[in-house]
Amino acid sequence: MTHHTHNHAHGPHVHGSMRSRTKKRLWTAFGINAVFLVVEVVGGILTGSLALLADAGHMFTDVAALVLAIVVATLAERPPTSKRTYGLLRAEVMGAFLNGAALVLIVALIFREAWHRLGSSPEINGPVMLAVAVTGLAANLGSAWVLYGSRNENVNIKGAFLHMTADALGSVGAIVAGTVIWTTGWMMIDPLASVFIGILILWGSLGLILQTMNILLEATPEHIDYDEVKSALLDVEHVVDIHDLHIWTITSGLTSLSAHITLEPRCSDTTHWQSCLKTAQDMLRDRFDIEHSTLQFEPSDYERDGRRI
Repeated sequence: MTHHTHNHAHGPHVHGSMRSRTKKRLWTAFGINAVFLVVEVVGGILTGSLALLADAGHMFTDVAALVLAIVVATLAERPPTSKRTYGLLRAEVMGAFLNGAALVLIVALIFREAWHRLGSSPEINGPVMLAVAVTGLAANLGSAWVLYGSRNENVNIKGAFLHMTADALGSVGAIVAGTVIWTTGWMMIDPLASVFIGILILWGSLGLILQTMNILLEATPEHIDYDEVKSALLDVEHVVDIHDLHIWTITSGLTSLSAHITLEPRCSDTTHWQSCLKTAQDMLRDRFDIEHSTLQFEPSDYERDGRRI
C-alpha cells in the first residue's frame, strides 16, 4: 500500500502575487539604471576614465540582468502543461546563471584594459569624473533600495540586488579615483580603481553562479540540513525507517521533498497512516518551511521489484 500526497499551503496564487510585486520593482530599478547608464558612458568617454567606463560596464550588465529577470519572471508566470509540469519556473534560475556568466566576461575585459593602462594612463578630467561617479552612486543606491524588500524572494532579485550593491561600491571606487586625480593628478589610480571594481563584480558573480548551479543540479538547498530533516522524519511517531529522501529547489522560494517512509504494521494496516502523513507534513512545513512534499508510506513488509525493503 503506497500513498502519495502534496502539501501546498501557499499555493500558486501567493507565488504569483510575489512575482507581480517583484516585476514592478524590477521595472523601477531598470528605469533608474537605464538613465544613469547613459550618463556614465557619456561621462567616461568625455573624461577618458577607465574606472567610469568599468562602472558603466557593470551598470550595463545590471540593465541587461534586469531585462533578463523581467523576461524570465514573465515566462515563470506561464501555467504548467502536460509536457512541462512545473511550467517554466526554472527559467528564473537559468536567467540568473546567464547573468552571472556574463559578469565574469565583463570582468575579464576590465582587467585586460586595466593591464594595458598600467604602463601609460591617459589624461583624465577628475572633476567631471567625480561628478559622474557621484551620480552613479545615487542611481545604484536607489536601485538597491527598490530591490531590498524582495532580495530573499527570488534568485534573480537577489542577483540584481547584489549587482546594485557591488555597483554602489564600484561607484565609491570611482569617486575615490576622481578625488585623487583632481587633487594630486595621479592618473594611475584610475586603472587600479577599475581592478578593484572588477574584483567586486567577480566576487558577487561567482557566488551567483554557484547558487544557480546548485539549483540546476538539484542539490539540497543551502539553508536546509539534510541529516536534520531525515532525523526529524524518523522522530515522527510510528515511523520505522526512511529511504530515497530527496530535497531540492525548483526555483527560489519553492523547495520540494520526496521520501519513502516505512510505518509500523499497525499503522499501515489501518487508516492511521493518514494521521502520520499529516503530522509529517505539518512538521516539514513548520520546522523547515518545506511546502511541497511527496511522501510515500509503506508497510514494514512492503516488497519493491520482488524484493522486501
